[in-house]
Amino acid sequence: MAAVLFLTLLALLGPAAAKRLAASGAFLTYGGQKTFLNGANIPWNNIGDDFGNGAYDGTLETWVKNISSAGGNSIRVFVHSEGFFSPLFADGYVVACDLTGQLENDVLQLLNVSAQHNVLVNLVLWNGASSVNKKDLIDLINDDMKLDFYIDLCLKSLVNTTKGHPALASYEVMNEPEGFVKVASSSNPCYDTTVIGEAGAGWTGEDIPMEKLLRFIGRQNQAIRSIDSETLITIGSFGQFAQNDVYLNSHNHYTDECLNGAAGGTNAHLDFYQMHAFDWLGSWSPHAPFNVSATDYNLHKPIVIGAFSGTCGAGSLLRDLYEYAYIEDYSGGFSWHYKSGTGECVDSREVVTVSLGHLATRIDHGIVAITVE
Repeated sequence: MAAVLFLTLLALLGPAAAKRLAASGAFLTYGGQKTFLNGANIPWNNIGDDFGNGAYDGTLETWVKNISSAGGNSIRVFVHSEGFFSPLFADGYVVACDLTGQLENDVLQLLNVSAQHNVLVNLVLWNGASSVNKKDLIDLINDDMKLDFYIDLCLKSLVNTTKGHPALASYEVMNEPEGFVKVASSSNPCYDTTVIGEAGAGWTGEDIPMEKLLRFIGRQNQAIRSIDSETLITIGSFGQFAQNDVYLNSHNHYTDECLNGAAGGTNAHLDFYQMHAFDWLGSWSPHAPFNVSATDYNLHKPIVIGAFSGTCGAGSLLRDLYEYAYIEDYSGGFSWHYKSGTGECVDSREVVTVSLGHLATRIDHGIVAITVE
């Protein structure tokens, strides 16, 4: 009788809640322990065409397994990118995530495989760094009604599919939105981009006002939280310039105030900051992440270095850049990128593999070896 009562109690209680990556002060935690995301970017195999439309072929799963075997515990992957293959547009409006209705389950499949190999996943929806962009994406940023269609007919479906998944680390609405921004002054400091313009923002020539970009990002952040309040949200900036107010060559456009103000309401904020770091002519920019400690930015939230490489690392080995991020209290680092041989500032897959192993067993500044469950 006692055994029956015990089993009945377990059934009523239901399964144990999955562990989730969480933000605690200036650090990330997993299962309540301070955690370092020892990761790699696998932004794409076929850019913008890895999920949905019958294109998912398991390549990303193979890379996840290899990264895990090397000692990595996390990846950063793009979903729509520039919007050429997904979501599905008709007359400028989103009607579904993709033509075949597979995108959401393809992303779920990657999460499932990642969980099996103890790897956490940062999902990046859009890419603002490219100079070749589909007009439909630009219209989503500029037109609230068109963004409503995307949120209602794709984003909410995707978030409902991934909700509560233990391998889901975070959502990131856009990679390097500063590429799209219009450099212009404003009476509102959130929208005044003259400072980051001096650092190179606006390189794609799309000339979208910062207010519209922040609204685009913030409204999607709100939609994600309305379904999955526990998933973390970040944004990957082109450098430290757009994510801190400590240094004169920088201005933080992603404060809670800026995002909530642009989106209207609450819950548009970031849970952790994410800065990218590549050298310029062989040197780091002043106050780049690899020149300072995470605490120097005075942000009071975790900071992840979301893209960096040894080939553009001011003479440092990739292994040593991981080490620096780890001991200087950053909450993670994602090397750029695992599909080697494409683009600038890309390390070979062999170098990434060896470098991921450097921190694999460390615990002194946060655990690296995690069990996703």
